[in-house]
Amino acid sequence: MSDDSRSMEEIVAKFLRQNPEFLEREPALLKDLELSHSSGPAISLIERQVQYLRGEHEALQQKLNNLIQVASDNEKLMSRLHGLTLELMVMQSLPLFFDRLTEALMSEFNADIINITLFDIDVEAGPKTPIYQTNRDDAAIQQFQEQLDKGSSVCGRLNRDKRDHLFATRAQWVQSTALVPLGKDGMLVIGSSDPARFYPGMGTLFLDLLADVVVSRLALEEPEEQRKSA
Repeated sequence: MSDDSRSMEEIVAKFLRQNPEFLEREPALLKDLELSHSSGPAISLIERQVQYLRGEHEALQQKLNNLIQVASDNEKLMSRLHGLTLELMVMQSLPLFFDRLTEALMSEFNADIINITLFDIDVEAGPKTPIYQTNRDDAAIQQFQEQLDKGSSVCGRLNRDKRDHLFATRAQWVQSTALVPLGKDGMLVIGSSDPARFYPGMGTLFLDLLADVVVSRLALEEPEEQRKSA
C-alpha cells in the first residue's frame, strides 16, 4: 500500500469517526460496502457492528474479572499481613522476630533466597536467618544508594555486582529481586530464580508496610536515651 493510499484511508477513517451519522444521510452507500466474514459470505454493516461490540464487551468483562481477582488477592494478602504483624510485634526476642519474618517472606513470595543487611545493629539470629551486619558507610553499600534513597521497595533485576555482594555464590541463580529499604536501619532483599517474579511496576504495598513493622521493632531495641533524641 502506497503512502498516498494510507493517507487517504486515514482521512476517511477520521471523517467517519467525527461524523458517525454520515451513512444515515447517505444510505445508498451501504449497498456498495463489502464486509467479509470469516465463515465466507458477506455480512451487513449492522452485523459487523454487533460482532465488534460483542468483542469489546468480552474484553471489558475479562478486564473486570481480572480487577476483581486482583482485589480479592490483595484483600487476602493484607489480611495475612495483619496477622503476621500482630504475631511479630508480640515477640520479645529479636532473633525470633527475624526468624519468623524470614520464614514468612520465603513462603509468601515463594522466594529462593533472602538477604537482611542491618547497619550498625548486631542481632544474634538463628542459623537459618540470613542477617548480615555492616557499617552504613561501607563502600559496598554505596552501590545501593539509589534504591535506598527511594524509601520504598524496588522490584526488578539487580546488576551482577550487587547480586554478588548480596548472594555470593548463589548470585548467578537470582534472576529478579525485591529490595526493601529499612530506613536508616538497613535493607531487606528477596531473590527469586524466576525472572518474572519481581518486576518494575509491581505492587509493593505489602513489602513497604512490612518494612515499617521491622523499623518499629528495631526501634524498641535502641537505648531509651537514643529514642528520646531521635
